[in-house]
Amino acid sequence: MLTYRYPIPILPGSENQGPHGPTSVNYDYQYDHAEGLIYNTVPSKDGALIYADAAGDPTKPCLVFVHGLALSGAVFDNLFTNPKLIANFYLVRYDTRGHGRSAMPESLDAYSSEIYAEDFKAMAQAFKVEKPIFIGWSLGGTIVCDIAAHLPKGTLAGVVYLAALPFIGPIMGRVGTPLVLGFLPGLFSTDDVNLSTKTTIDFVDTLFADPKNVPFSFKTSCLGTALLQFPKACSNVVSRPQDPEKLYELAKEGLPLLALSGTADQQVHGDVVVEEMRPYFKNMDVHTVEGGSHALFYDNEAEVIDSISRFASKVFAGR
Repeated sequence: MLTYRYPIPILPGSENQGPHGPTSVNYDYQYDHAEGLIYNTVPSKDGALIYADAAGDPTKPCLVFVHGLALSGAVFDNLFTNPKLIANFYLVRYDTRGHGRSAMPESLDAYSSEIYAEDFKAMAQAFKVEKPIFIGWSLGGTIVCDIAAHLPKGTLAGVVYLAALPFIGPIMGRVGTPLVLGFLPGLFSTDDVNLSTKTTIDFVDTLFADPKNVPFSFKTSCLGTALLQFPKACSNVVSRPQDPEKLYELAKEGLPLLALSGTADQQVHGDVVVEEMRPYFKNMDVHTVEGGSHALFYDNEAEVIDSISRFASKVFAGR
């Protein structure tokens, strides 16, 4: 695989000027011809490196995709090569701290809500992202709460909860299925290799409607990514404190939300997410995929892309 290094002018906008103000950081980007991706590791405010990549035309409206627990942005490979999405949107994804190719600090203090918001800000600044739609899958949905709490209003044009957890707290016991909550001790385990390995395999299998028919290469990619996350990091990312009050404020002010879920999701109760969020979001669309799994963007790719595209077209048309 050949890679080429380019300076920041490969992306639009003035040099050293991000959507949240000027920066003295000079970014270098690598371009992967085989994958059609621009990628980089970006320093966050605390110095931690955050991996991100992008596909498509950066002058088009932006969709930011964020993965779920134990995984990475690589789970969205099918979307980042989808012709419909590439033709209409600028696609950006990043590995959240504690996951994949990004930093995995050991201290819980390094997983604060403010720091997660700073990670998003650093990524947005580096990739010239302004007012995107944030698409959070599973645990990835919680970062909207961080952005709402610590970044200016108007940072996001809209939100898609893709079989998502809205924020970390007691709501996890209502939104998460007993099955996925039962995985946590095994994912946190540091003294039982058999339990840890079996739990990781079961966790990945329950992402899909029919795991036996998922290509071996993709399933092992998910498993390998999960094994990159050491147990302490896994514990940190699901126990960090969050306050949803600012999220509720944005919701009441009309922040657009699309709640996407599947009826066969083994990890998240999509209907409960809707029940929990409907009292706050006055501008909320709901789309339920019949037979959709937790990884419905993979198992039900066409329907999910159509739903996101309709929502995005409506949101960006109103800007």
